[in-house]
Amino acid sequence: MGIKVTKKLNTSTEIEVEFPTNDLQDAIRAAGVILDFDGKCGMCSGLDVTLQTRVTKEKGFKYTEYLCQTCGARRPWGQYRDGGGFFLKPWEEKYTGNGQQQE
Repeated sequence: MGIKVTKKLNTSTEIEVEFPTNDLQDAIRAAGVILDFDGKCGMCSGLDVTLQTRVTKEKGFKYTEYLCQTCGARRPWGQYRDGGGFFLKPWEEKYTGNGQQQE
């Protein structure tokens, strides 16, 4: 059992992810981070959104997020504490690297 999700990220990229489990509700919970994405940026409504994972140098923490190629906004994924999957956090404006969001 489980669930397989195919999602179009932008005009040229489509992903397919399988969430295998014996419980359909667990599969839907795990797939929610893909199912909840509507395909457009929450800041500029741009349609050129990609998926990326960054890894920190110090401790190797992984951060996965949707990234708008038009305005640089990000929509990070949060991870459930029980390890049962991910959820979407709100869109954030482009980070400029100086501790402030872009105006």
